[in-house]
Parts: sequence; structure tokens; C-alpha cells
Amino acid sequence: MKSLFYAIAFSLMLIAACKKDNIPNRDSLEYFKANLHEDMAYSALTNTFGEPSADKGSGIHIYVYKLNDGSEIWIGFADKIIYARHMSENGVLLSTLIE
Repeated sequence: MKSLFYAIAFSLMLIAACKKDNIPNRDSLEYFKANLHEDMAYSALTNTFGEPSADKGSGIHIYVYKLNDGSEIWIGFADKIIYARHMSENGVLLSTLIE
């Protein structure tokens, strides 16, 4: 009976660990691709992605989110999202998420 209990407990822990691995990290490109939407307000951005690391804007906000691989997401924002870009550490455009 004890063996059965341990086998079930171990199986549940494995299932939980596998499910956790399938959730994209909040600081990953995959998380931004899955959760960033053109119609998001600033409050939705911060609720979904947290506070930006920086605001590089002058005239409009350019919110910067640093990703776990060293790259960044730059979100041009006025009253709404104008664009979202995936940038390298050196500021080179890697891809456009929203135009």
C-alpha cells in the first residue's frame, strides 16, 4: 500500500513538472508572441508583462522589456500600441511583432 502511495505521488509530481515546463517564461519571446495584442492599454501591458525595464521614448513612449536571452522587446506606445519589435542586445531589429 505504501508503494502505491509513493508511485501515485511521484507520478503527480512528474505531471506537475511537465505542465510547468510548457508555460512560456514571462521574459521570453514566446510569452510576448502569445500574449501581446495590438489593442492593449498600458495597464494591460503592465499586468501581463510587468513594468518595463526602461522608456527610451522621446515624443512617444518606447517601453523596453529585457528578455532572458539578452534580447529586448521595444513597444512604441502613445494612446495605444504603435509597434512592437524584437531587438538584439545591440539594437538590431530581429523581428516585428506588431506594425
